[in-house]
Amino acid sequence: MSSILRMLSKRSAAVAQSFGARARSYDEHADLQRVVADQLARLVPTLTAPRVLELGCGTGLFSRHLLARYPDGTFLLTDLAPSMVEQCRRNLAHTGKDRVSFEIMDAARPTVEGPFDLIAASMTLHWLANPAGALVKLRKLLAPFGVLIYATISANSFPEWREVLGHQGLPIGLLELPELPGVVHEERRNIDADALGFLRRMKAIGSMTPREGYAPLSAGVLRRVIRATNKRHGGRITWHIVYGRLAASQSSPSVSPR
Repeated sequence: MSSILRMLSKRSAAVAQSFGARARSYDEHADLQRVVADQLARLVPTLTAPRVLELGCGTGLFSRHLLARYPDGTFLLTDLAPSMVEQCRRNLAHTGKDRVSFEIMDAARPTVEGPFDLIAASMTLHWLANPAGALVKLRKLLAPFGVLIYATISANSFPEWREVLGHQGLPIGLLELPELPGVVHEERRNIDADALGFLRRMKAIGSMTPREGYAPLSAGVLRRVIRATNKRHGGRITWHIVYGRLAASQSSPSVSPR
């Protein structure tokens, strides 16, 4: 186990290991994450030779947008899962090594020094114990006119699955997420044919780590919930994605967006 994982909470280490185990095959099942990366790219500001920090780079789905947008930029691409960092490095091997560096880092506890002209996080914040608190820390790493952009799922995601579990009096292992500042766009997407497909996709990309204290459902109960979701909601499970844009923290010399 990486030394950084040994310093994390039990759940954070489990998240990193779960995603890391899927690093090689992640892109085959990350249709939604690819679409979200494409959408988030619309929020990338016009900058000249920026210094860029990406959190939760994964296999590089959003990193590619950043590198293409800023041919004169310098980039620090980070992820908590060492295997994801290595996969991203392989996927971006064709890029100029002098302008791209990689680091294993917990987005909730940034260990890098700013200032950065742009900080980006695509489908990462919802895995943090305190995403709102993490945004406060990250904004302090922005240059005076720097920008932070993010895409993440919201607490309104998967209402059908939550409704069925609640109706049957079963515990819910999904994350409880707070409202975040700076939301500028939101969308709802249904990408799987049925509830089983939803669960298989989540497992394939390493997204099955539940909230702390959750006791997983037995196989029989899980099958019952899948059948009920398919019957009550036609198998539809909705992702609610929010996109945000924030300027530098109030503690910085200026908070004006670029």
